[in-house]
Amino acid sequence: MTRMRGLTAKARRLLRTVRLSLELLLGRRLLLFAGVDLLIVGGAFMAMLLGDGDAPEAVWSGVVLPPFLLLGLPALSGVVDLERRAGTLDLALTTPAAEGYFLRRAGSVCGVLCLQGWLLMGVDWLYEGGGFPLLSVLLQTAVICLFLGAAALFWAVRLKSGGAVWLATMGTVLALGPWFFFNPIPNRVSGVFNPLLPGLEESLPWLASTAVLSAATLILFLYARRRLRRPETMIS
Repeated sequence: MTRMRGLTAKARRLLRTVRLSLELLLGRRLLLFAGVDLLIVGGAFMAMLLGDGDAPEAVWSGVVLPPFLLLGLPALSGVVDLERRAGTLDLALTTPAAEGYFLRRAGSVCGVLCLQGWLLMGVDWLYEGGGFPLLSVLLQTAVICLFLGAAALFWAVRLKSGGAVWLATMGTVLALGPWFFFNPIPNRVSGVFNPLLPGLEESLPWLASTAVLSAATLILFLYARRRLRRPETMIS
C-alpha cells in the first residue's frame, strides 16, 4: 500500500510538471492547441472507424503528420525562445540544474505526443484484431518523437527566434524525410508479420529507419546538451 501511494504521488508530480511546462510554453495558446489536437484525434478515429482496408495506414498518417509537425514542432520551437524574449536567458542558464530545466520542457511536449500516438495506434490495433505489428509501430512513434525533440532543442540553443528554430527543424525533418515519414505498417495483403512484430524481410526497412533516426537523435541531443552546459555560448 505504501509503495502504491508513493507511485501515485510520483505520477501526480510528473503530470503536474508536464502541465506546467505546457502552460509555460504555450501560454494562452494552450487551449487552441488542445482544441486543434482534439479535432485531429477525432479525425483519426473517424478514419479508423469509417475507413476500409487502409485504416491502420490512415491512422498512422494522422498520428504522425498533423500532431507532430503542426502542433508539436511549434511548441518545441519555443523551448529556449521564451527566456530569450523575456531577457532572462542568462538567469535561467546560471541557475542550478539549468540543463534539466530545458530538457524537461522539451520532454513534456514529446511525452504527450508519444502517449497520444501510442493510444491511437493501440486502439486501432485492438479494433483491427491485431491486424498489424504493434511493437514496431510503437517504437517508431517513440523514435520520431525523440528525434523531433532533439532536433528542435539542437536549433533552439543556437538560433535566436522561435520562427528560425521552427524553419531549421522543419528543414532537418525534410532532410531525413525518407526515414522520418517511413510507414512501419507492412503490406497487410502480401506482408509477413504477427500481431507484435513484422517478419524478417519486412523488418529490414523499419530497422533501417529506426537506426538512422536514433543515430541522428543521439548526435543532435549530445550537441544540444553540450551547448546547454556552456551558457556563455548561448548568451553571447
